[in-house]
Amino acid sequence: MNIKLTQSLPKTHTQKILKKEAKSKDAACLVVLIDDKKNILAESVLSDYQTRIEQLIEVSHFNGKACETVADYALAGDKKTTKENPVQLLLVGVGNVDKLRHSVLEKIANTIYKSTQKRVDSITVALGDALEENHFSQFALSLLAASYRFDKYKSEQQTPVLTDIYLLAEPSLEESLNFAQAVFTGQSLTRDVANEPGNICFPAYMAEQAQELAATYPDLLKVTVLGEKEMSALGMNCFLSVAQGSTKEGKLVLMEYRGKSNFSVNADGDTSKAIINSAKVAGGLKALADKLPSKATSKKAAKNAKQDSNDDVQVANDDSPIVLVGKGVTFDSGGISIKPGAAMDEMKFDMGGSAAVIGTLKALCEARLPINVVGALACAENMPSGEATRPGDIIIAMNGKSVEILNTDAEGRLVLCDTLCYVQKYYQPKAIIDVATLTGACVVALGHVRSAVFSNDEDVLFDLENASHLSGDLIWHMPMDDEYQAQIDSPIADIQNIGGKGAGAVTAACFLSRFIEEGQAWAHLDIAGTAWISGQDKAATGRPVPLFMQYLRNSANMA
Repeated sequence: MNIKLTQSLPKTHTQKILKKEAKSKDAACLVVLIDDKKNILAESVLSDYQTRIEQLIEVSHFNGKACETVADYALAGDKKTTKENPVQLLLVGVGNVDKLRHSVLEKIANTIYKSTQKRVDSITVALGDALEENHFSQFALSLLAASYRFDKYKSEQQTPVLTDIYLLAEPSLEESLNFAQAVFTGQSLTRDVANEPGNICFPAYMAEQAQELAATYPDLLKVTVLGEKEMSALGMNCFLSVAQGSTKEGKLVLMEYRGKSNFSVNADGDTSKAIINSAKVAGGLKALADKLPSKATSKKAAKNAKQDSNDDVQVANDDSPIVLVGKGVTFDSGGISIKPGAAMDEMKFDMGGSAAVIGTLKALCEARLPINVVGALACAENMPSGEATRPGDIIIAMNGKSVEILNTDAEGRLVLCDTLCYVQKYYQPKAIIDVATLTGACVVALGHVRSAVFSNDEDVLFDLENASHLSGDLIWHMPMDDEYQAQIDSPIADIQNIGGKGAGAVTAACFLSRFIEEGQAWAHLDIAGTAWISGQDKAATGRPVPLFMQYLRNSANMA
């Protein structure tokens, strides 16, 4: 879908339009927004059409309720008296303009697209100065998102006629429109990979998608993929305990977006040697050495590098990356603690966190934001087999903590905890945000409107809430009091992977917090209720890509 700003109304037709919803290639439509008081939004730019619009409102008894529509197909008049056919009109109600918010704008955008997609090849939406900048951005993104289709597996596909959208609005909104287009590109990738079936989208597929992105944006993006042998050498046993039941190899995919500087990593030199020695014992020395982050230096070496211009440049704190960690369980059967059969097909969406991260990285590359970001996709398939982890098993995580596995269907936190350890060890994160379709308890608590957010850092929380407000991709701050931690204490290990029936979303966040080092800014997003739509029309939503992109845009502007 093409979308552009314009300062002119569509041209009139010089050929007769038939009395039906024609698929004429030269058909255009002017979309006019009307509020519930029958006021015309952007009236000042529609003076040539005002009489016609007012007549249409009167004869159709149009009330301007949100998403109400009436169309004038601009039928040709008598050839003796009519030299030109006027453009088609579509009146769309917006309701109370004081109550315009993201959910309403999204419904209006969907209404506009559905009303025009099959009969005209271009529409011009008259906005003028009716929408403030963040509402304009939300509306533009919603129009683009309405055009998204995932029908590649259907033998018969219907291609919409509508190909071009013009927004008649202030020229100063050009940057906001470009940003919305970048977000849409990334959000579409998120929806694409999440909508793929589990027999197509498994961990190696996610790695391939990331590598294709790196090939497309070689100046901005570097991708490293760790397999099970490398993760074993690193002691990522919690991650591997999830992957071991499947014939599909688990993958940790690291995507380094260098939009501001060529940042390096922070790893203790002695520890790096120990890891490589471990890999040597396992026969994986060369493979691991090639896959470790590009520059492993100690904090002391980083300090000394400032005095030596011949050394690789060490980044300042301002250049430290923000790290996004995504749960990527490409199919979640529950493992030995197997799920009920009903709606198990929707467990292909359990990689929605990693889908959101890879989509955000693509959107970043399109927007070229001046910021450093690392995306970590923790990809595994959770399957029952003779090799699968059993309830009651005790596993040692990468940071040395022992974890008692009471339920193998609480697997997302296991791939995440080792990944959180990894990114803290090898990068200098300014902040870490993990995102996961983690708990059914979150859906019970918040439904499908807001994603849950937990955080140990007030600044990160404030910035995410601000981004939520501006993007319309809503979140809700959840508690994580110390008193909840007792629910995940194990009598025989350091920690257990479930905390009982109460506060399931909270105890899942508490579990992850046990793997966050002191002083590390961190937030956890549970998107179990917002990453996809269930039921007959099941589909990925592409959330929270808009939230992440607004957060990163704001962070880049503050740097």
